[in-house]
Amino acid sequence: MNAAIFARELRLNLTLFLAWTGTIVGMTFVVLAMMPLILGSSEQLKGFFTSTPASFLKGFSMDLSTLFDPLAYYASYSMLYTVLLGGIFSASLTARCLHREQAERTGEYLLVRPVSRGAVFASKAAACFALVLGLNLLVFATAAAGFALFTPKGSTWSPGPLAAVSLYGLLFTLGMAGIGLLVSALARRARSLTGPAVGIVLFFYLVDMVSKITEKYGAVGWVSPFKWVDVGVTRAGYGVSWWRVALFAGLIVLTVAPAAAAWRRKDILA
Repeated sequence: MNAAIFARELRLNLTLFLAWTGTIVGMTFVVLAMMPLILGSSEQLKGFFTSTPASFLKGFSMDLSTLFDPLAYYASYSMLYTVLLGGIFSASLTARCLHREQAERTGEYLLVRPVSRGAVFASKAAACFALVLGLNLLVFATAAAGFALFTPKGSTWSPGPLAAVSLYGLLFTLGMAGIGLLVSALARRARSLTGPAVGIVLFFYLVDMVSKITEKYGAVGWVSPFKWVDVGVTRAGYGVSWWRVALFAGLIVLTVAPAAAAWRRKDILA
């Protein structure tokens, strides 16, 4: 890995990172700040939940437990904000990571330097993964602070399930980052790849939602990494399922490794 390229990539993506992180962290804080109001109005909202089709609520990872349990309340919203928006950020970040050298016609200058293609790829990928990790750490810190500040009296929460659901969010965003890298390495034309990267994430989200709403297509949902995220924080013994971690690890390996191989062979001046 090349330290100069790593630092340059961090600097080039700093504005994007701050914008997305500020948005997701801000939304997380607002959601938790509203927790006393939502949990305090649980009896009034129960009618809405009981009259709403259960399949519809499942599509958005919501049920009656979200009205009474702080962690369930947070987990239902983290699927929408942290996981979905974080996935979009991660995929769009890495999609532009390698392709920028082709789109901005800087690849020729980069590759005449005494740095191997493997080092260029590793440096750029490491910078992007570091930013994704930074986003998740800031969201986790915000969530922990929000629980400490806004959990209503009489309600309890445990840091273990919060850490577990946050780890799933990290694994998901790393998986989307891997997909973005693969898209970036395979692209041939010098055009923006943000749209295709975002489209892939939204496609996975829709597949997961449809599989939850329609039991007939429930098994199809496992195609989507959203399905691998376990938000059942109120379940007894909830924690990190290592087979789910293995799924995400496989996704990362099966996207990053081909991306690295494609980058080594790619004519970035095409």
